[in-house]
Amino acid sequence: LNEIYYPRIDQACVRDMGLIVTDGAAYFSEEKRDADSGVHWLAEGVPAFGLLNLSRDGRYRIEKQVLTDPRCDTVLQQVRFIALQGALSDYRLHVLLAPHLGNQGGGNTAWVDDFEGTPLLFAQRDGNALALGCSAAWSRRSVGYVGSTDGWQDLKTHKRMTWEYGRAENGNVAMTGQIDLLASQGNFVLALGFGPEPESAARNAIASLRRGVSRVRQD
Repeated sequence: LNEIYYPRIDQACVRDMGLIVTDGAAYFSEEKRDADSGVHWLAEGVPAFGLLNLSRDGRYRIEKQVLTDPRCDTVLQQVRFIALQGALSDYRLHVLLAPHLGNQGGGNTAWVDDFEGTPLLFAQRDGNALALGCSAAWSRRSVGYVGSTDGWQDLKTHKRMTWEYGRAENGNVAMTGQIDLLASQGNFVLALGFGPEPESAARNAIASLRRGVSRVRQD
């Protein structure tokens, strides 16, 4: 998922957001590069989409529903991760998000924090902010600079999250969170909220998570 626009349709604020699958030891697979994808409308004329990503090595399948909340500035992704080889416990699943707030890759600041008891990942730049939440528990969270301390570098090298950096100031940054696959049984919702400041972005993400994908999809 890339180029999410906020607060206007000419302001892309996310470079991309995707999932990375590892086994903690030797396996690394990125859905945007290592899976074949199909996309379909959930209903004709409605801006809500179903995605199916099947890894080319046949080890996993990822099913998604992607839609925006008509009542909040939030993008929701209902995700189902299915292990086609081995058990769910053989895999680790991570979300990698590269914010480009204000249509700019530079000058972004990202950090890890909780808001009113909800663990989130944040980014901010020049009066725009985003907050990433998950219906499942985060096993780990980290932020870093693209190309050096970001989660992609960590996962590619170590096949698991070994870095847990709390803040990355004023740069080209990326945010990484490991989802607790066993607790969620592979079914969870990612909520990416936006706002003029981090608090409003967090409230949007949390409100949409509480409403749930079923109600948002019906709206």
